[in-house]
Amino acid sequence: MLKKYILSTFAVVALGLVVSCDNTTSDPPNQNNTNPSDPAIVGPRILSKINSKISATETRDLEEYITNAGALSQAIIRDAASSDAITATVTYSGSKISKIRYLDNKPTHVIDNTYNLTYTTGKLTMITMDQPVLGTAIINHSDFEVVYDANGKLYRIVEKKKLGGSTTYTHYVEYKFTFSADNVARMDQTSMLMDGANPDTTTATTMGYAYSNYDDKVNPYNTLPKEYFIVTGTMFPINFNSISANNTGKMTIHAPAGPAISVPKSYLYDSQNYPVSDQGQLTKYIYKVL
Repeated sequence: MLKKYILSTFAVVALGLVVSCDNTTSDPPNQNNTNPSDPAIVGPRILSKINSKISATETRDLEEYITNAGALSQAIIRDAASSDAITATVTYSGSKISKIRYLDNKPTHVIDNTYNLTYTTGKLTMITMDQPVLGTAIINHSDFEVVYDANGKLYRIVEKKKLGGSTTYTHYVEYKFTFSADNVARMDQTSMLMDGANPDTTTATTMGYAYSNYDDKVNPYNTLPKEYFIVTGTMFPINFNSISANNTGKMTIHAPAGPAISVPKSYLYDSQNYPVSDQGQLTKYIYKVL
């Protein structure tokens, strides 16, 4: 199931967070509705759903954002080929996200991850994650350090893992970012084993994710808190372009072996420069008035 979730996020950007004064999940007015009598959103808005045509006769909300009292209470991602889903429940401390729990809908959970977020002078700088292993008392634990460059851009995230209930670190992952202006141009994910307190570089493997052909329009995920996508990116690394200012036109995966795999992306926009669908209108971006 975890593999299927990862494949789903290849086509659909993973879970997001929304802040809204509307606590319904009904489709709001926007320029992508098929009913021409619906008014268009002409001012600020937030992303509400991403709806995709998954067969000749069926469409599905593959992403849904549920708000309560002006803030996200749950976010849901659904698999395109099954009933599988992940629900993210978000907790705040003041206006900042302090905890996110991701839980799948299986009796024995593959994904049951609880992340706690720490900030320094308003910036996300540390994350911890705890995950029970298939409903047992064994806990996988991760500690993340979030590092920025001199210009305040995300530079890298370092994750140290204690798998299988270990009291010492067993695995190391580094997510390293390259920006072009305000867009992520590349993210390299390097994974290796730990040798005592240090990563063992002889075991290192790297996956590269390149993002290119950006437009100059508004990324829908910029209507949502960036910290959420930083956390979600550690689960689904291909989606780190969610923190970019604009919309990527091509995503390319560079695996440790084999040829690179490129996925083109295209958009139709409304008069306010927000994407409302892909060029084929198979995937639709649905917004709520902010």
